[in-house]
Amino acid sequence: MSSSIPNAAQNQAPGDPLVLTAQKGQLTSVSVTANGKPVAGTLDPSGTKWSTNGPLDFGAKYQVQAKARDGKGRTTEPLNSSFKTAVPTETLAVERTWPAEGQTVGVAMPISIYFDKPVQDRAAVERNLSVEASVPTEGSFHWMSDERVNWRPKEFWKAGTDVTVKADLYGVDAGGGVMADRNFQTHFKIGRDQRSVGDVNAHTLTVYQDGKEIRTMPASFGRPVYPTQYGIHVASEKAESVRMRSDSWGGPARGQAGFYDEVLHNNVRISNNGEYIHSNPDTVGAQGSSNVSHGCVNLSTANGNWFMNFTQIGDPVDIRGSSRPLTPADGDISDWTIPWEEYVKGSALHEKP
Repeated sequence: MSSSIPNAAQNQAPGDPLVLTAQKGQLTSVSVTANGKPVAGTLDPSGTKWSTNGPLDFGAKYQVQAKARDGKGRTTEPLNSSFKTAVPTETLAVERTWPAEGQTVGVAMPISIYFDKPVQDRAAVERNLSVEASVPTEGSFHWMSDERVNWRPKEFWKAGTDVTVKADLYGVDAGGGVMADRNFQTHFKIGRDQRSVGDVNAHTLTVYQDGKEIRTMPASFGRPVYPTQYGIHVASEKAESVRMRSDSWGGPARGQAGFYDEVLHNNVRISNNGEYIHSNPDTVGAQGSSNVSHGCVNLSTANGNWFMNFTQIGDPVDIRGSSRPLTPADGDISDWTIPWEEYVKGSALHEKP
């Protein structure tokens, strides 16, 4: 007989079950206790393998006794062993995920998993993370920081895809004896395939659904000194009204030329550097002909209202033709600014050449 956990093992990680195996016969009796209390398990139909029903407890002393007989019905040498499971120095948990449970999002939405403390052993944690999609989808994890790992598809999601994210982390040592004390699972769905293209030089914002153009709107983008950054942005927030101040994103301070402090309407945030698509009736005369904003995409009141109501969180907005690129420093959803070959290198399990 053999045990998946060696006799006298100390600080055994409790994430995996205890498995007892009779290699040349069948198990006839199994008794396992944790701190003196019986531990439930299941014998497989062949009678050769017994497993605990789930992971082990933290900080427990296990006693194992098992008997078996060989193929000729003879009793074999019994198994008597003991081991102790680890006590974590601290516990780790998934603090939240984005998208949240049950949310429907656009085709450009990456997955973000946020931990409640820094992860030292990224590889150990990542091995126990998974993304299951109802439509086969190639993708990769990418660590944005020690407390956050993202996953995005190589190409945009297919509309209607159901996605399940699992973090089977119970008992996994995330480094320095910090262990997760629970598993985590969440589900979300990919909604309609709708994308927008902002052409800085043509002064237009064009919206497509399922590959077909459905609306082109006159727009005004950032003036040359404050260009709307080019690249794939992602709608991350919607609000009917937002107070905007130029000094909140590093623009002109109060008393300087170009300073503003105003409430604007029909807002769709497309990055965390101050860029929104919103209504601005004061720039209607420039919309479709010149760029006069401080970096936002200005629309008329009617167009801004339509766009806000139409947009899903996670919809891509591809800005083209400006002089300054969107970069990973520009917000929470910067995944599409990273070339795919570089993105996969951000996985802790990526094999270095």
